[in-house]
Parts: sequence; structure tokens; C-alpha cells
Amino acid sequence: MENSTLIDPMGDHKPVTLFRNALNYGLYTSVGFIIVYLLFYALDVDRTGWVNYLAFLVLVAGIYFGIKAYRDKYSGGFLSYGSCLGTGVIISVIVGVVMAVYTYLFFQFFDPSELTKIIEMTEQKMVDKGLTDDQIDQAMAISSKFMSPVMMAISSIFGMALWGTIFSLILSIFLKKNDDSFAGTHA
Repeated sequence: MENSTLIDPMGDHKPVTLFRNALNYGLYTSVGFIIVYLLFYALDVDRTGWVNYLAFLVLVAGIYFGIKAYRDKYSGGFLSYGSCLGTGVIISVIVGVVMAVYTYLFFQFFDPSELTKIIEMTEQKMVDKGLTDDQIDQAMAISSKFMSPVMMAISSIFGMALWGTIFSLILSIFLKKNDDSFAGTHA
């Protein structure tokens, strides 16, 4: 089954390409991230600790389901390691871009005081670790340069792309399925 002859289940008669599938799952995953972050905000959860890493389960799930959906629904059940990896990376970059916009809008317009709260929590953690005042001042001078809405938005893109690539490298090992038949022409 060729990729160009497939029909989108949403009713469009456009072919579902690897990029289009990744775009859809990137947007779904972004919505999941925004919901998790708004939930953290509403519950006043400390996002500088281990709980922040739980949010990455959303990214792992989005990559997993995006790759699996393309392989099973649009690629005849077969997908190479490279195509799996590419799908995961595209999903991650899309999530990174959407989260960069969200992060910027959130810290710039919705609740700028939240950024101040994060800076204060970071400083308190340094105090709790027993760092001297000079060490804290030096660390905070560096950290404060990266704690602006613009810099946090930019780091969202690169952070999601990096983590998404790492997760995609691993998930692709398990999700790839090569067509070893003589007539296999799938990606």
C-alpha cells in the first residue's frame, strides 16, 4: 500500500504523510502538555523538582502513539527505524515550538509573578544545599539571564527537541517493523 493513496480518517481526501501524522500528534501532545502545566499551576505544584519530569510522560506517550498510528494505520503495519525516529523528532520539535509560544505567553502576560516564584524557589534550594552567599549570588546572576520569558521559550524548543530525540531513539527500537517480504516497499 503506497503512502500517497491513503485517506485521512478525518474525512479529508488528502494523503496522510509522515509529516502530517507527526504534525497532528505533535499538536495533540502539545495540548496534553499545556493541560498538565495548567494543572500544575492550578494546584501550585513545585515545577522545579521531580514532578516536572512526570510531564515528560506526555511527550513519551505522544511520540509512541504518533509513531504507532502512522505505522499501523497509514504505512501498512511496517515502518523503518529511520522513519520511526523521524516521526518522533518531528513530533518533539512541534511540541517544542507550541510550548515555546505557550511559555512565552504564560510568563509574559498571564502570570509574570510565576517566573519570580520559580527564581525564588531556585535560590531557596541553593540555600538548602548549604551554598555560601557568594556562590548563590554567582549562580543566580547566571540563572537570572536565562529566566526571562524569551529565554525560557527558546529553551523549550531545544529542550523538547533534545529529550524527544532521546525518547525517539529508544522508542524506535521497539516500534520499527521492517517489511522483509520480497515485494516490501514500505518506509
